[in-house]
Amino acid sequence: PEDANVDLAGAVQVRSDDLVLSLLGKALALLPSEQAEAMAEDVGQEYGRAMAHGLTGDDLAVSQRSLRSAMQAVADALTAHGFAAHADQRNNQLRIINNHCPFGDVAIEHPVICAVDRGMVKGMLAALYGATSPETASSLPMGDEVCVTAVQA
Repeated sequence: PEDANVDLAGAVQVRSDDLVLSLLGKALALLPSEQAEAMAEDVGQEYGRAMAHGLTGDDLAVSQRSLRSAMQAVADALTAHGFAAHADQRNNQLRIINNHCPFGDVAIEHPVICAVDRGMVKGMLAALYGATSPETASSLPMGDEVCVTAVQA
């Protein structure tokens, strides 16, 4: 019968993001960890600058916004990219808390992926505020419940 010819292409849906992230994780695992982390952060910075360009249009000159308002803009942009992020302040640190990691299990298997997130924050802040030194304060691979990127205020 004609029903026996099932369209398998429609039955199995390939999640290309998962596939690409898995490939990236394996490729980064072949490099020395410092080199892999530097490359991942650099790629994140490039993407972060492009995201900031999307927020500011053709005027890429650093605006006169405060670090706090720049952090909120970064958190909003990250949320739009699936991170469910918000900005807050604890003591003398401004932080971006990501309640969801769009990199999923790949980040847990390959923690170097977290450097992409940190780089995105660094790249966006550079374009929106000026040079900063974001640090990963907590992450899912470290066993934390959320990922936190901190910047000294």
